[in-house]
Amino acid sequence: PNSEVIRSGKPLTIPEPWQIYKAFKQPPNDHIRSWLGVPLIAQNKTIGLLAIDRTTPEKFTDADLKTAAEFSNQVAVALENVRLFQETQNLALTDALTGVYNRRGMYQIGEFEFQRSRRINRPFSAMIFDIDHFKQINDTHGHAAGDQILQQIAKLCTKNSRATDLVIRYGGEEFVILLTETTLESARIIAERLRYTIKNQSFKTDAGEIHITSSIGVTEANREDTLDILIERADAALYQAKRSGRDKVIVNG
Repeated sequence: PNSEVIRSGKPLTIPEPWQIYKAFKQPPNDHIRSWLGVPLIAQNKTIGLLAIDRTTPEKFTDADLKTAAEFSNQVAVALENVRLFQETQNLALTDALTGVYNRRGMYQIGEFEFQRSRRINRPFSAMIFDIDHFKQINDTHGHAAGDQILQQIAKLCTKNSRATDLVIRYGGEEFVILLTETTLESARIIAERLRYTIKNQSFKTDAGEIHITSSIGVTEANREDTLDILIERADAALYQAKRSGRDKVIVNG
């Protein structure tokens, strides 16, 4: 009956539901003697279901249905407000082009993870990288192609990151990845793998397939660091990688 309520968007009352649906003859539903389902509707869309069971054979009345409908309307509004709030929060913390965190997201979510690693005395590393000669790509192939590459880079980083890692578009063609529970050597290996993957992947754009390389700076937090200092040290390693020929990983211990 859940599917029927969701499909129709209308309330449904069923006395003796086991007579119609076999599921009500089996655990954990075999105690139900009367069933009422009311859709949760917000913005003219069914977003959920309120199901009410009775273990006694009395039928649900019109008054019961009215009360359930009024309550379901309140629940639907509350759920929709929560969804809209979360959506607004996500928009404020994520980059519109790539869908990964922006700087604000880094300092809000990243700071939380950074401080957590401090409290439990666990390793925390960071890498910052950018696309080599990205201005030339924009000048040669157009900004639309550049944007498509940035989107694919973000997806590549997210796909190859753990759920606890944070991928951030730091600005322009620069990305930061905050690595929880990760030592400097492990972070270096991850960075080398990322550099190799980017170098050997063909990025499809409206201007054709484009090959790129990246330069990456890596560092690990120590007890005296703040998140800002950690990022600055990784950025210094990135600058060294670019100065020494690009397409390489430099570690700043």
